[in-house]
Amino acid sequence: MYTDYRVSDKNVKDYQKYERTVKTIQKRFKTYGYERIKTSTFEQYDLYSKVTSSINQKEMLKLIDRSGDVLVLRPDVTIPITKELADNLTKLPNELRYYYVQDVFRQTPLDEEGIESTQAGVEYFCESSARADAEVIALACHTLKDLGFDDVKIEVGHAGFFKELIQLISLKNRDIDRLKTLIQAKNIVEIEEFLRDIGIEEEIREAIAKLPFLYGDPTQVSERARGIVQTSKMDETLNYLTEVYEILKLYGLENNIVMDLGLINHMGYYSDIIFQGFVGKFGKPVLMGGRYNELGNEFGAELPAIGFACEVESLIKAANGDAVSKRVPIDIKIQYEKAYLAEAIGVANELRERNYTVLSYPIAEEQLNVQTSIYQIKVANEKTFNYRDESTPFSSIQELLKLMIGSKGVR
Repeated sequence: MYTDYRVSDKNVKDYQKYERTVKTIQKRFKTYGYERIKTSTFEQYDLYSKVTSSINQKEMLKLIDRSGDVLVLRPDVTIPITKELADNLTKLPNELRYYYVQDVFRQTPLDEEGIESTQAGVEYFCESSARADAEVIALACHTLKDLGFDDVKIEVGHAGFFKELIQLISLKNRDIDRLKTLIQAKNIVEIEEFLRDIGIEEEIREAIAKLPFLYGDPTQVSERARGIVQTSKMDETLNYLTEVYEILKLYGLENNIVMDLGLINHMGYYSDIIFQGFVGKFGKPVLMGGRYNELGNEFGAELPAIGFACEVESLIKAANGDAVSKRVPIDIKIQYEKAYLAEAIGVANELRERNYTVLSYPIAEEQLNVQTSIYQIKVANEKTFNYRDESTPFSSIQELLKLMIGSKGVR
């Protein structure tokens, strides 16, 4: 988050990037029918310590309230949203779509990462279906494109594929965690050494060793993966991922989707399809998500859902001067002779009531304002509407709105 409120040009520009990024994300979420939701900044420690999650308890910021209860600053948003819903519902009555933009707090061992960051994400409570899962992945992809990123890749995997394979052998939890880490890192040499040391049958060992290579074009990866399928459920998983990909092609996103069967569950509550988003040459995911059908069960409710979250600060870093960091033009500039201040204010008020972004200032101060705008209006002895180097006089707000309709600028 941006917490330095000193008046400096850099701070103002940085916060403008932050605000524009959040505004763009929220606009896209709303186009898919999501409504904003908010959770408490302070949560009970037990809420996170007793549920299935990969959130390291040592990373949580803890404090004691007046009654002696241990609280934490919110380290995650999905868990409290699910808990709040489960407090009121035991079963899902209908589909529910929520989005959030909230700060989360974790003290990570990496010095360069701050404790506080802003997450923007969606939670779509619905039964499992290829249609619903594809829609959420499409939303994730469209969100990144809206932010000005051209090279967007969404890697899609499935938590159940690795889970099915690992259930065929007997491993301790620490060995499973080690194997997950190696596969996620695509560390082929150490994977082979690890598998030799634990002594499992050759067919399953070869199947696990091939997981990091099952990456790329979804159709080709699915075909190659058939060769390592050990159970009918693994086969069903491949069919499901193929169906999701076919729907994503209908969204026109086939060039943005990569299948990665070595993508391992990065949040403990993900149960089915999982995905992560990359942009440009940024070296880490800017977006992560998946389906979590069983999280609600931990609170005594059946609340199947799918969602994703992106870290706003990472998106701004990834932009690195691209479209998201450029100053967006305002809608309208009103320039006026000082003697016509009242008329200029009247025009500005009318336009702002119609949700236009309006900047108004005297003509004499024109050189002080370099912000660009789509439309310009001059208020002097004659009022004129200026668009694309054409200047047209108007005498009333009604005439002005007609001119704006003609330029397709009216809302």
